Amino acid sequence: MKGWKKSISIITIMAFIFPVYAAAENQIKDVYRLGEVVVSATRSEIPVFDAPQDVTVLSSEEIMASPFERVEDIVRSVPGVYNTRHYGTQKGGVASPIKMRGVGRNRVLVLVDGVPQNDNFNNAIAWVAWGHIPRETIERIEIVRGPTSALYGSEGLGGVIHIITKKPQSQRQSSIRAEAGTAETYGGSIFHNQKIKDLGLLLSGGYEESDGFYMTESPESYNIKRYREAGKVLGKVSYTTGEASDLTISALYYDHETGKGRKYFYDELQLDQYWMNYSQQTESLRLNGLIYLNHADKTAYQDTAKDNYTSLYRVEKLPSTNTWGADLQGTISSWEKAQLTIGASFKEASWKYDEDYPQSTRDAGAEGKQRFISPFTNLNFHLFQDSLFLDLGARYDWIKTSGGANWDTKPDGGAPAYDNRYSPEKNNNFSPKLGIAYHPDDKTTLRASGGKGFRSPSLFELYKVHVRSGGRYYRAANPKLKPEEIWSYEVGAERFLLDKLWGKATIYQSFAKDYIGDRLTNSYEKKGKTYNEYILDNINEVDIQGFETELQWYALNDLTIFGNYTYNISKISKDEADKTQEGQYLTDDPRQKIHLVIRYQNPRIMNITLGWNRYIDKYYDVDEVTQAKDNFWGADLAVSRKFFNKLTAYLNVENIFDSVDNEGISPGTIFNGGLKFEF
Repeated sequence: MKGWKKSISIITIMAFIFPVYAAAENQIKDVYRLGEVVVSATRSEIPVFDAPQDVTVLSSEEIMASPFERVEDIVRSVPGVYNTRHYGTQKGGVASPIKMRGVGRNRVLVLVDGVPQNDNFNNAIAWVAWGHIPRETIERIEIVRGPTSALYGSEGLGGVIHIITKKPQSQRQSSIRAEAGTAETYGGSIFHNQKIKDLGLLLSGGYEESDGFYMTESPESYNIKRYREAGKVLGKVSYTTGEASDLTISALYYDHETGKGRKYFYDELQLDQYWMNYSQQTESLRLNGLIYLNHADKTAYQDTAKDNYTSLYRVEKLPSTNTWGADLQGTISSWEKAQLTIGASFKEASWKYDEDYPQSTRDAGAEGKQRFISPFTNLNFHLFQDSLFLDLGARYDWIKTSGGANWDTKPDGGAPAYDNRYSPEKNNNFSPKLGIAYHPDDKTTLRASGGKGFRSPSLFELYKVHVRSGGRYYRAANPKLKPEEIWSYEVGAERFLLDKLWGKATIYQSFAKDYIGDRLTNSYEKKGKTYNEYILDNINEVDIQGFETELQWYALNDLTIFGNYTYNISKISKDEADKTQEGQYLTDDPRQKIHLVIRYQNPRIMNITLGWNRYIDKYYDVDEVTQAKDNFWGADLAVSRKFFNKLTAYLNVENIFDSVDNEGISPGTIFNGGLKFEF
């Protein structure tokens, strides 16, 4: 079986490397954006065709053509990316819904204009539901698959998703949008982008509310629909001095309330972020600076089955949590064929968690602080008349965790009260990488890369005692967790097979160490119910392997057909503390993923995007035994038409065939339509 898989992988790559030439160079360049650049793969601008790691760039046109509003849904079409959450369900809690290359949740770094969104205490991006950045403001989304710690430090074991927003432009753009949809959903947005001489302004905002849907097919008396209310505003002011320097100050505010299916089961979030980007370009040096502050107030309200969900049982508060930092780098290009980037980053996350129990005097909580100091460097250069691109990089992260504590005056199950204070801990990590891209001709890229990634345990994992299901799930904190590490390599090729047919294939393999996961420490029966006690622990070794293939056919000037296939296996290969875990699959990861998109873009007639997803052979862990779940598939449609060059009417249909997700939950088919007026 293993030999068959390897043979198929090799044949696929060979098919991309050695096809018959069938097109002229100028035709290819017209069809595919060979001049498109990416910054997230090396921290400096390089052509996508030169990237030594597997990279996907979604343009603003592709983003706006998507039937989805949120980034987490837009990127589901990218190979190697898996979204564990069905759109609209508001599931996921404090876990991010995005996985990349089988490394598990909360292991993908998310950036907005270089600002890390993973808040390093419980991943606010999951609670935000990835809808905090207005879609109209996104210039492009860069997705780099594989470890990115040599560039960005902690978090990016599986890769990085970098959302790059638009800059103010000289040509004014203004629009207003109103829409309505199923489940009594209503919303609207505004957008304005203008630059007058050296001063620019970008402003965008939106609001949405929805009655939502029931999370069960047979609602009980205590069930209500999963409603949501969300508002957001993003503003940017820029100042440019000629072509030499640019200063941009950005501010974001996001506010939501999302219902989880019962009256006393919902959450609230207020998020505000501020960042300043500065760049200066001389003939041989480019300076980039970033300062940012991420602030969040989160509150989760929870009920209990003890009184049939008829009252408020617990209020979880994360008041005034902050992550702030700075990033400075210089890119030297005194030699035309080489670029050297040197820089350093600083980040500090402070966190306080508090539990209140309205019906008792019980008080519980946790707190801590984490600081990162990280110098880095990256060198890339072209050789042999630009046919060979070589990239080397490294980063050192010094991490100090301090102020750790947790307490509970009346724990569940009659356990004794506790008030723990923990000593400061220091860790460090060195992350190297090496990549090479070779062009045997102007239609082909062969690439190979390898490197190390790591993720420092979050404050949530280190100090939070996590209790759910009325105490049936109890997870102790573990302040002695070690950082996760992963070594990974990939080999791939992309090529224009015909004049209008492009293909890419990549094989990857990763070896993870000290992977963080739940370890069962005790299980007992009480009043007919099973109670499980866990502790977060480092699993010795996890092996990950897979391959990705893509094809894109420009069938007509207005018609593009795109498809990709991902095969991934993630298994625990060694666990000295629990040998029964060896050979088990990581939870909730599909072995196979297929995605197909048909896009017709003709503004004079109509724009149509039809997408189809299929996930095959999902696995999850129940009572330490790996079990298979049903396959899941779904289809989505976006249709739009512009009238009088100012007015656009659109209709989006999500989950056309009413598919359910891997937990058997479905909001049904979602229709959403609206009008957008540009002036």
